[in-house]
Amino acid sequence: MGAHAPGMRCSAPSRNTSVFRDRASFHAKTRSGRWSEKAPTRAAEAAALPEPKCESRPLRQTVDNSGQLNAPKVSVIIPIYGQLGNLTTLIQKLNAQTVKPHEIILVDSSPGELNEVPDGASYVKNPVDLALSGDYNLGAQHATGDCLLLLQQDCVPARDTDLEDNLRLLTPGRVAVTSSVTLPRENWEQYNFWGQALMAHWVGTVRQGISGKFDLIRADVFRKIGGYDTKAFSFAGEDMDLCLRLSEHGEVFVAQTQVIHLHNQSRKTAWTDLFKKRYQLAESFGALFRKWGFRLYRIPYATYFSHHLAKYLYLLLPFCLIFPKYVIPFLFVTANLANVEVWRIRSPKKFSFLLLNPALFLVGAAGALKGLVSGKQRYSVNK
Repeated sequence: MGAHAPGMRCSAPSRNTSVFRDRASFHAKTRSGRWSEKAPTRAAEAAALPEPKCESRPLRQTVDNSGQLNAPKVSVIIPIYGQLGNLTTLIQKLNAQTVKPHEIILVDSSPGELNEVPDGASYVKNPVDLALSGDYNLGAQHATGDCLLLLQQDCVPARDTDLEDNLRLLTPGRVAVTSSVTLPRENWEQYNFWGQALMAHWVGTVRQGISGKFDLIRADVFRKIGGYDTKAFSFAGEDMDLCLRLSEHGEVFVAQTQVIHLHNQSRKTAWTDLFKKRYQLAESFGALFRKWGFRLYRIPYATYFSHHLAKYLYLLLPFCLIFPKYVIPFLFVTANLANVEVWRIRSPKKFSFLLLNPALFLVGAAGALKGLVSGKQRYSVNK
């Protein structure tokens, strides 16, 4: 997705990416058999897609001389991957905001079809599955608002004034305002043991920055930088990369407003999921470090030791061969300190992490090395 000049409007390829503004038009399209089981494969479909076309449109006068947006329109973009879940409740919650969204766009990159579009939302079918970031990019092409609100399906604003408050904070000089992300402890306690261990870092409220959970971004800047970088980051790291690229054009401000991340786990988490997730995130760290180096410290939560800083300890591993007597015990201790949140778990099984944490550290080092060498993040825990 390339950058677009001011005053240009991008439209996605016409095949399978039409926006259905209401249920009637959606059902009329599905009855036409355009997405029947005999349709070409998704790979063939993607290869045949033409490049997005841009057409000139006059810029609307929504910015005054100071750079302040005047009564901006907000386009909400929600990837759904064929799942409705509690989407109706989320849409109702959005429409109950003191500043009502201009439009709500659902983007679906699943291989199936959505049988019914919820009232108050538009539907975009994405023929290419590029994970959440690809869906956000496609939704941004269809959006007509001055600002984009990137929102995940399992996230809800804590208060009815959150969107209004964030808009007020989007002052001149700021390109994005994000809400702090809260994972309620009562939700976390419903996970099984391994699920709690996987999400222990995120219990409570965290100032994540760009996360796709309640990110208000100036639409013109998002398009100017080309949106998410789906070529380098497939399943992790794309949010941090976007945050850094946005910050080159203005401030990315993390507000005190909160978005509640429900994060209802649809399946039981296994111990192997911890290793897969660690590898995935570490691979993204390696790719990010190759691109940004120590400028990664600008990411809002980069100063959290357990979230980010501990990954720099991978650099000490070669010294295990030179000073094993000192470096190995040091890494053993710090690997456990980097996952100290697991001690929140009310189970004696948490003592197993005294040995699991060093193993997770080594798996993370392997993932970081791969990302550093390739400059890309490709591994997925779901594929």
